[in-house]
Amino acid sequence: MPEHPATGLVGRQEETARLRALLTGARTGHGSGVLVEGEAGIGKTALVEALTAEAAAAGTRVLRCRGVRGAATGFAGLHELLHPVLDRLEALPPRQRQALRVVFGAAEGTAPDRLLLSLAALGVLEEAAQDGPLLLLVEDLHWLDRSTVEVLTFLPQRLRELPVLLLATSRERDRAFPETVALEPLTPADAEALVAARTPGLPGERRRVVLREALGNPLALTELATAHARTDRAARAGTRVPMSRRLEETFLGEVEELPGPTRHALLVVAAGEDATRQEVFEALGGLGLSAGDLDPAERARLLRGTGDRFEFRHPLVGSALYDAAGSVARAAAHGALAAVTRHPARRAMHRASAAVGWDPGAAAELAAVAETAARQGAGTEAAAAWRRAAALTPDRDDRARHLTAAAEAARRAGASVEAAALLAEARAVTSPALRATVRRAARTDWVLSMTADHRGRSTSELVALAEGEPDARDRLEVLVWAATRCHVLQEPPPVRAAVHTALRDTPTVPGSALRDVGLALVVPGARLDRDVVDRFRAEAPDVDGVLLNALAFSAEEAGDLATAELCWTTGVDVHHATARSSDEVIALCGRASPRAGLGDLTGALTDAEQAYRLGLDLDLPVVAAMAATVTARARAWRGERDRAQRALDEARALPGAAGFARVAASTAWAAGVAALLDGRHADALADLARTAVNGPVALWAGADLAEPAARTGRPDLVEEWARTASAVAGTGGSAHLALLVERSRALVAADDVAGTHYEAALAHGRRAGAGADLDLARTRLHHGEWLRRGRRITEARQELAAALRSFEAHGVLPLADRARQELRAAGAAVVVPAGGREEAVRSLTPQELLVVRLAAQGLSNKEIADQVYLSHRTVGSHLSHAFAKLHVTRRSQLVGALGPDLPG
Repeated sequence: MPEHPATGLVGRQEETARLRALLTGARTGHGSGVLVEGEAGIGKTALVEALTAEAAAAGTRVLRCRGVRGAATGFAGLHELLHPVLDRLEALPPRQRQALRVVFGAAEGTAPDRLLLSLAALGVLEEAAQDGPLLLLVEDLHWLDRSTVEVLTFLPQRLRELPVLLLATSRERDRAFPETVALEPLTPADAEALVAARTPGLPGERRRVVLREALGNPLALTELATAHARTDRAARAGTRVPMSRRLEETFLGEVEELPGPTRHALLVVAAGEDATRQEVFEALGGLGLSAGDLDPAERARLLRGTGDRFEFRHPLVGSALYDAAGSVARAAAHGALAAVTRHPARRAMHRASAAVGWDPGAAAELAAVAETAARQGAGTEAAAAWRRAAALTPDRDDRARHLTAAAEAARRAGASVEAAALLAEARAVTSPALRATVRRAARTDWVLSMTADHRGRSTSELVALAEGEPDARDRLEVLVWAATRCHVLQEPPPVRAAVHTALRDTPTVPGSALRDVGLALVVPGARLDRDVVDRFRAEAPDVDGVLLNALAFSAEEAGDLATAELCWTTGVDVHHATARSSDEVIALCGRASPRAGLGDLTGALTDAEQAYRLGLDLDLPVVAAMAATVTARARAWRGERDRAQRALDEARALPGAAGFARVAASTAWAAGVAALLDGRHADALADLARTAVNGPVALWAGADLAEPAARTGRPDLVEEWARTASAVAGTGGSAHLALLVERSRALVAADDVAGTHYEAALAHGRRAGAGADLDLARTRLHHGEWLRRGRRITEARQELAAALRSFEAHGVLPLADRARQELRAAGAAVVVPAGGREEAVRSLTPQELLVVRLAAQGLSNKEIADQVYLSHRTVGSHLSHAFAKLHVTRRSQLVGALGPDLPG
């Protein structure tokens, strides 16, 4: 855009000032991300180029990448952006370093998880920023490859303490950027000033026509004024054509004035916008053209060479040229580029674009490109390549394989709607004889039906599919999918019975736990034997997270929190090792609740806080909300009332999460516990009653009903819950649940029978073992209070003292205070602990506590970073703050400083 003599860019003083302020903030360590958004020709490039020039002149290093229309190579933009600083790769933690190497084709390995890759990109920028401030310029974000966009949009919220500004331009708004500069049309006065500066000799009538046609668009003002001055053409009064189309027509008018060979050569450049200049020259030679044929376009300022690429005066020049050309001419241009392009992926794309009808060779090349993209984690681009390969192959079976692979790639990329459409296409061409392809499609279909709004094959259809599998293991695998559907979707008894029969009639596979796992999922309340879980752990890396989740939930519903925690831990370990962070976050969130139930409040908080943070990072609002509810419940038990309320507010604020019954029930449970500990018994009862919307949550939350029910005269609510819980405890043999049932009945029973219930509860608690220690302590507290009211003081003191020791060990301060008060009322002398260490540990933020716990186990900063999905410099910052709060100077002092908060 031309400069105005007084103000620089015409009409953009306010926008320029905002961007300068953000750049100044970044230079002082307060980085951010800003999106300059607006229609084609509105002046985005001119604005950011002006800022880039200022930044470079002030010593800010500029890293840049640019989106290319039709780009299909995964992570091409990310590689362009980070290539100048890849020498900093060695400073990253191992997993993060490997992730970048895999996506850039520098190493073999499994497809990296998007979160891990994004952290690696952030880590490289952190390292590069040690030498000085950075400006990351991303032009045409709307045309950048999708895989790169997903990484770049992770960055803006994480640059706040770095001297880095991410500046992107786009025709579309993206809410991932905390700052947006929306460019509007110029005011009439500014528009007139721009036209006067560009074409001072334009007659007044034509100037008015240009101003009316351009609607304040700077590029339109410039180009239309120039066209009027050059061609003396009359305006098309009264037409309503989109601005981008009007500009394209203007550019085409200029192109039409060029010689025929030049127009043909420009089409080659438009077809290969990501081609190097040498590739363009060689492609021109293949068409009987020469490099000199581009000279007229360069003299007309339609084209220029920048580095080793050609660049049009505006991207609309290229799109106008390409769209106006006939299909034969476009195919010839792509064919010429395919013959000279050295990059395998780009060569395959050009060859596919040049194909007319079936082309098995081009299809094979595209399939190879798709395989590579999938290995590198570029699921969107892999799906597109496989889909195009299917369209080019005449062989029906190969087409089915390509479409099935495309569906799975799309699913992994989070494109559920596209994955479902691809599955439908694949099913239409897949022969039943292609057992492996059918099974692979069925697996994608099953996972999609468990994780997205997709109906998929019914449970009965899965049973029918399994019956056709000749291999027992394959058959069992499909039947376990069916069993998982039974559990997750709460299928009716006849459907469960059919799955149960099919599993029972399938021979066992030596060493495999699949059959036992499937049977446990179709029998409500069935208890999984520990040896089955241990055998299944060896098979877990080959199964989907949905199955592990179902197993863990099944164990919780059977009253076996220890096995549930083991299943969730298996998920955490497996998904972490295989870099599946979304599944890992779900498992962390899942594990937090049984840990809280088992009395490990520190472990529960560690899991829940990490799951909340990562759930937000990965756009998993339901998981984040669930994690926040566990955080609220655990903090309430620890007496951290304000933190518990904040966590509840966070859970309620997450969009869409409240509509899930499990989230609503868990939120009500946490609110009920907070009310109970505050002595608001009516509120507690109302909150806890709302947990009934989800049976599995209500099974455990119902144990907290008894005290508020007793205080408000509603013992009927307790007995209703106790009958359900007692039946589950009887089926699964859960001593923990039996303890809760007897304690609840004791709290609402008459004095002449309450003692019997308390004695039964204590016996069940001793049988349940360490996992029920906190609930046993609560039982001792209530029993001690009951004994004291009955004047059995000696026995009361024994129970209350045992309860107090447990509450202090678990950090349950409200109940510890209550036990002390009861002991004093019973005439016992009570010493309140000084609490220096405990207060110091409580002052740590969740991330600081997580980091110091791992540091105390001997992990290095980089090992911790890989473990908890942080950059190693962020880990170092957390450790520094934690050391100051704990009053330590060395890692060796952490074990003593943390005490019971250090995991075993």
